[in-house]
Amino acid sequence: MERTNPYLNDIAYYLLLIFAVTLMISNALAEILAVVVLIIWTAQTLAYRRREWLKYPLFWPLATLIIYKTIVLFVSGYQGRFGTAFEQIALPLIYFMIPTIVVTSDRRRKVVWLFITGAVLAAGIGIIKYMLDVVPRASSIISGCNTLAIFLTIALAIILPIFVYSKKLHEKIFLGLVSIPLFTGVISTLTRTAYFVVGLYVVILGIIKDRKLLIAIIVIISAILVYSPSAFDDIQDRFDLSSKKQFLGNRIVLLELGLSMAKEVGFFGNGLNSFSALVDVQSEPGLTSKSTITGWHNMYLDTLLDGGPFALLILIWLLFIQVRYSLARFRKTKDNEQKIFQLGILLLMLCIISVGFLDNALSDQIISMLIWMLLGLSII
Repeated sequence: MERTNPYLNDIAYYLLLIFAVTLMISNALAEILAVVVLIIWTAQTLAYRRREWLKYPLFWPLATLIIYKTIVLFVSGYQGRFGTAFEQIALPLIYFMIPTIVVTSDRRRKVVWLFITGAVLAAGIGIIKYMLDVVPRASSIISGCNTLAIFLTIALAIILPIFVYSKKLHEKIFLGLVSIPLFTGVISTLTRTAYFVVGLYVVILGIIKDRKLLIAIIVIISAILVYSPSAFDDIQDRFDLSSKKQFLGNRIVLLELGLSMAKEVGFFGNGLNSFSALVDVQSEPGLTSKSTITGWHNMYLDTLLDGGPFALLILIWLLFIQVRYSLARFRKTKDNEQKIFQLGILLLMLCIISVGFLDNALSDQIISMLIWMLLGLSII
């Protein structure tokens, strides 16, 4: 372990704990905390000439992505606010600072549980708003239904492996109780992508470890739907297969538009956040609910059109390296806690990759900060 200032490191660690619990409660506060922690990490890295971060598994793909997006920013420009475009370059730096600050598995455990606590609080707020008909679909106090759905889906990716590997009855009961608001929150968002991903979690964990999990989840979901019959009716509406266009919403139209533009994209793409410059949503006849459309709803298409084909290759490289790294640690480690966490990271990667075909999790400020934090914790 490289040299650090213990006092500064402790301050950064406690700020990181607050960051983990406030991600879905106040993204402004979370961003401020992330900036302060990054300043502390940078100062120590320069002062002590630390080089350990150069050996992290995602160093090369992530460094390449940051440098390349900076070039794209200057060559092809950006649309919208500069801060939104700059976040794509700055937020991945969270990954580099996490291992040096958290350091131990005990500290990692505390960060993870505070993140789960924040997720439960956000789920509770969303459920209450949905049950009281304040909103048609559950959302947090700072974000929409899709962001909350992905956030809770990621929380389930981390907590479900802990549940299936737990051997003590009282631990399983506690973890099951913690999972109930997360499941209820996901259901209340009425987000089909989240339903699909959580279903994959359950099937994979059932095959790998405990088939009884399938029964437990079915019982929990059934109880939730019985308690809230209105949610069952809303879910039926969301899964109406009478019209393929209606079922997939605007995604088919956006995919067709994006693929037609991808044929002519330049090496450096069209610039960061280029969607608004490429598509006039209001004049596009095939799109509905136009006020809610702000992107391509596809991570791979978004990356290709913003930064060109090289940006897409870097993204695929990054995803591959992380999956390979976590899979190797999951298979080789004899430490049960490490195995459980790496399995959670693999489920997280499954979430990012599968959701990427229908949405862009990395373009969301809150989800992006969460993902880079969890990937940084995977190194410890």
